[in-house]
Amino acid sequence: MSITLLTSWHGFNCCTWRGVSCNLRTGHVSRLDLSGFNLEGNISSSLFQLARLEHLDLSDNLFKGKFSPPHNRKLESLTFLDLSFAGYVNESFLGDVSEFYVSLESLSNLVSLEYLSLAEVNISVNKEWGEVVGSLSNLQQLSMSDCGLGGQIPNSLLNLTSLLHLDLSENYLSAHIPAWFENVTGRLVSLDLSGNYDLGGDLSFIGQRKSSLSLTSIDLSGTAIKGRIPSAIWNISCLEHLRLSDTRIEGEIPASIANSLSLRSLDLSDTRIEGEIPFSIWNMSSLKDLLLSDTRIEGEIPSAIWNALSLESLYLSYTGIEGEIPSAIGNVSSLKSVYLSDNRIEGEIPLSIVNLSKLVSLELSYNKLTGAIPPSLDSLSSLVSLHLNANELNGTIPSTISNLVNLRSLWLHSNSLSGLISLSVFDNLTSLDSLYLSYNQLTVNIDSTWIPQFKLSALALGSCNLDRIPSFLVTQYDLEYLDLSANSIQTNIPSWIWNLPSLYSLNLSCNQLTGSLPSRQTLPMYFDSLDLHNNSLEGSLHLPLAGAYLLDLSMNQFNGSIPSHIGAYLENAMFLSLSRNNLSGAIPDSICTPYLQVLDLSKNTLSSVIPPHLTRNCSSLSVLDLAENHLEGKLPAEWGNITNMHTLKLNGNHLRGVIPSSISEGRSLQVLDLGNNDMEGTLPHWIGKLSQLHVLVLRSNHFHGSIPRQVIGLPNLQILDLSGNHLSGAIPSNLTNLLAMVNASQNNSNHLEDVRYTNKITISWKGWDVEFVKVLFILKCIDLSNNSLSGSIPFKMGSLQGLIALNLSRNHLSGRIPKTLGHMDQLESLDLSLNRLNGNIPLELEFLSYLEFLNLSYNMLDGKVPHGGQFLTFGESSYLGNLKLSGIPFTNISVCNNSSGYGNCTSIERIGEAKNSDGEMIGWAVGLGLSYGMGFSIVIGVLTLNKRVRKRAFQFYDVVILAIDGCIRG
Repeated sequence: MSITLLTSWHGFNCCTWRGVSCNLRTGHVSRLDLSGFNLEGNISSSLFQLARLEHLDLSDNLFKGKFSPPHNRKLESLTFLDLSFAGYVNESFLGDVSEFYVSLESLSNLVSLEYLSLAEVNISVNKEWGEVVGSLSNLQQLSMSDCGLGGQIPNSLLNLTSLLHLDLSENYLSAHIPAWFENVTGRLVSLDLSGNYDLGGDLSFIGQRKSSLSLTSIDLSGTAIKGRIPSAIWNISCLEHLRLSDTRIEGEIPASIANSLSLRSLDLSDTRIEGEIPFSIWNMSSLKDLLLSDTRIEGEIPSAIWNALSLESLYLSYTGIEGEIPSAIGNVSSLKSVYLSDNRIEGEIPLSIVNLSKLVSLELSYNKLTGAIPPSLDSLSSLVSLHLNANELNGTIPSTISNLVNLRSLWLHSNSLSGLISLSVFDNLTSLDSLYLSYNQLTVNIDSTWIPQFKLSALALGSCNLDRIPSFLVTQYDLEYLDLSANSIQTNIPSWIWNLPSLYSLNLSCNQLTGSLPSRQTLPMYFDSLDLHNNSLEGSLHLPLAGAYLLDLSMNQFNGSIPSHIGAYLENAMFLSLSRNNLSGAIPDSICTPYLQVLDLSKNTLSSVIPPHLTRNCSSLSVLDLAENHLEGKLPAEWGNITNMHTLKLNGNHLRGVIPSSISEGRSLQVLDLGNNDMEGTLPHWIGKLSQLHVLVLRSNHFHGSIPRQVIGLPNLQILDLSGNHLSGAIPSNLTNLLAMVNASQNNSNHLEDVRYTNKITISWKGWDVEFVKVLFILKCIDLSNNSLSGSIPFKMGSLQGLIALNLSRNHLSGRIPKTLGHMDQLESLDLSLNRLNGNIPLELEFLSYLEFLNLSYNMLDGKVPHGGQFLTFGESSYLGNLKLSGIPFTNISVCNNSSGYGNCTSIERIGEAKNSDGEMIGWAVGLGLSYGMGFSIVIGVLTLNKRVRKRAFQFYDVVILAIDGCIRG
């Protein structure tokens, strides 16, 4: 029992007690208003002896046990019963369980009930709940939200002829809303069926009867309702609230919406609503809340918005809104919340926005806004949340922001803001809770003695030119999220950072941190996310005890073995990356846990075999990357749960044997890379079953036999690399089945990328092995080089108009170069060297305006070299070894060790030839430099010829630089 309540319950006259009201004429207790007193324990049966009780409110308490009035009708005068949220909830890892429940049958004796609220109460019933409720014929208001109700809406609700307000939200109602329900809604004032995610049908039951014109509130959000909104709904003149969010509603908003003269709140967010917002909506004088986020709405925000003089909330995030924010928005002085994030809005932030003196939230992130942050924003004295992140804003952060004394959330990250800023400029913002300044061009200065007035829960200072971890953080006991990534912090991780009591997400990646992780006993018991990748941390692996869903310790210098009991610390893990360390030993069986989606152990020195049951417990695994280790033995015969896997990378190991047929169960596989191993056998026909495959790399193994037609039948394949094997026979002719390569358009989906995990693929690119990162949706390549393929090049090869690189070198191909290759107008790299091709070089190849690299050397070609198009940029090295060719441009020569093939050719200037070993080493180094120089010369030459190629070249520029950098450092 509440102590606060008990102190008022003294004396003999209970009618004076707090929460107790009596009938003035008879003196009997008529009302008990005991809501929110934190009352505990069981409800005494003496309560049911109050025969004249009319009003009983026990909501918002902590009761246990059972509420079950006796069958003696002693509470037959009760007209009002509120038991909502009345029970004690036991919170555990199994979920929240209420220890209070109501016997629904016992309520059937309360024949006078007009108001019944059982929200979030366990229901005990031996018959259909609708049958019991339907017997309470005097009910005017019924609320059974979150009571665990299931099945169809019962037709016994038809008996409630006095019902005005019906709330059955947050239950498990299913099937379609029945047609007879129109007879119920025809009498209602408010209807709430929201949160019944399996409740379907359409909206035909609303607005068809004249009697339904009494509805003032309709909430069907979070249901499976579909179809268009009937025009009759807009004729309900007293309708004030219409909420249809998170449904399958579709179509456009009609201009007739203006007929809803009383409409105050319209929520169609997260639906399939499309088209432009009708102009008439801005003239609705009663409209206060317009929520259309996450829809297919498009067009611009018109200047007519100034007519919406009552508008308080405007939610248009995640739509197709474009253009500029009209200055007329400054006339809507009633606005309190503006959410326009994730659109295509451009231009500057209009200065008129400072007229919105009531504005509490301004969310303009993820657009294309330019210009500076207006210093006059400090006029928005009520502003609590300001989110301008992920735009193209420039200039400095105005110091006037310090005048926004009510500000709690300031997000300015991912722009082009510059200059030096001291965090002390925010000292006036004593309510500041989250501050994001990451990834601009800022230099943040923090005095070592400064202690702020605010207490942050989130701080992001990534890429802010910090050289140390700010010492003031030791005072931030409420800090939950900390991002100091991509700075120049050169120190050990301070021990106090692990003792911040609320910290659950820590990102110190991409710094120069040294030292080791503390012992497991010192680490926090729970971390939600720990990202320390790309530092110089060393020593053994120590992980938080449990709970983290993301652990990224990649690109450090951790050594030793992975703990055999690591699974005990990964019970909630969804992402684990230990790649690019010095880890050795075997992969423990326990590392794969039920929730794990990404496991990346690549580029270590892990040895032994792949555990035979590695994926058995990984029912959620989508990425498994064990590439570039020292793993050996055969692939496991059984791969267990790989039905959800889209990336399997085992390349760069010492794996042997055949490809197990169990991999064919991975029907969701999009990337399969088994390259650079010692695998053997023939290519299995079942690869053709992997219809979602986009990348297939089997290079540098010992596969033999012919290329199965099923491999060439994969419709989504973008990268096919079978080079460096012992494949023979002809190239299959069913090339037109490679639909993704036939199509010249780019695939802009992110199907090859997971959250935080980036697929990297090494392919032969213009004569060099290059690792491509984050451009897999652009690349479309075929590499069949260094095999024993014979026959002619299929003329259908020319149908692959989306192909960017084609390498058929070092085979036994014969016949002529097909003229159809001239149709491959996206081609940038073509290598047909070291074959037995004859005849002329087709003039049609002059049409390949993107072609940057051409190697036709060491064939039996004759005739004259074409001199049009990109052929003007190719030198002698493209044609060497073709003795009957004429018109070859002599720009340099190539020294090639024919015994080892084209891959060892070196391009040098005509300045002489070194003879000794030292001279050869110098010649190789000079040759390497000149080869890169030649590559860049070709790109520059192409840039002057074709504007479209310039765009393509810059897309790969950073990849080439990474390759050079890796070569220099390696």
